[in-house]
Amino acid sequence: MKTQKLLAASGAARGSLRALMDKGVLEEYFLEVSRLDSEISEAVGSLPQLTPHQRHAFEGIQSGLKARKPVLLHGITSSGKTEVYARLISKALKQGKQVLYLVPEIAITEQLVRRLQHIFGASVAVFHSRMNLQERAELWHRIRKNNEQARLVIGARSALFLPYCELGLVIVDEEHENTFKQFDPAPRYHARDAAIVLASYFEAHVLLGSATPSIESYHNARTGKYAFAAMESRYGGVLPPEMELVDLSVQYRKKKMTGHFSERLIHEIRENLDRRKQVILFQNRRGFAPIVECTTCGNAPQCNNCDVSLTYHKHRNELRCHYCGYHRTLELECGACGNASLDTKGFGTEQVE
Repeated sequence: MKTQKLLAASGAARGSLRALMDKGVLEEYFLEVSRLDSEISEAVGSLPQLTPHQRHAFEGIQSGLKARKPVLLHGITSSGKTEVYARLISKALKQGKQVLYLVPEIAITEQLVRRLQHIFGASVAVFHSRMNLQERAELWHRIRKNNEQARLVIGARSALFLPYCELGLVIVDEEHENTFKQFDPAPRYHARDAAIVLASYFEAHVLLGSATPSIESYHNARTGKYAFAAMESRYGGVLPPEMELVDLSVQYRKKKMTGHFSERLIHEIRENLDRRKQVILFQNRRGFAPIVECTTCGNAPQCNNCDVSLTYHKHRNELRCHYCGYHRTLELECGACGNASLDTKGFGTEQVE
């Protein structure tokens, strides 16, 4: 029992406890407790069976890795890339090697961590910026000693700098993501490219996976610098979602627009609402309108700190800068020419609503 817990339960003072220890009735000793074990679970699952498409991609990856080249895996969304990764991870772990699994953002990978812990159990270690210094230090020493409890390291770009000693495989998932590139603060680096250099130090295999590969990686695959493997069908034969592009310039010309919405969009929304289905509309602008402009002189209010246009929020009747938080009430007249001829340009989520 912990000393503090015993004192709290008994209501005794520390002196009484020390007296009992001096008489040999109780013994006090120190026990090392890991800060990371709360996240570790035992392996309860087995490796998933690969479909013919996944097996074909796996064999292509294997041949590319044997040629000592980084492999680009172009797998469409829901094609089952993680199952292929799991096979490669299992092979590396059986050889006593360490595996680095880089992801763009650790906050959105809880499901991935659970899936891999289900298969590999205590071998999985997660490294991210939210860990305190003590947890980082403990994980650092585990990786440096190639401890069984940190053979598979899942982390964001900063996981590159951990002290690997037996690195055998590096997987960069969603290799096209711009979050792999650190531009501020220094050091400025691209985790995907740095991972390839790191792997070369250990003569480790490298796998880059993406549904939409970056132009440079795809070019390297086309020119033979990287090996290439593809997964072109979804797992279980699921059909991809139907996508339709609507040319708004044609809709405006034919006067078939209702505000900012095309006739086709209005029809689809009504149809789904009639079937008691839900609808999501995405608009990448906050507020009512991104620009308020004077129709007489063309002046648009700017942020005093950032020199960008202020966004108009109608429900508060204010202009707000989304960079620094500066805000002020919308004036009824133009600050440059004094005319009351202000108009909004563009639209944000508030206007869509």
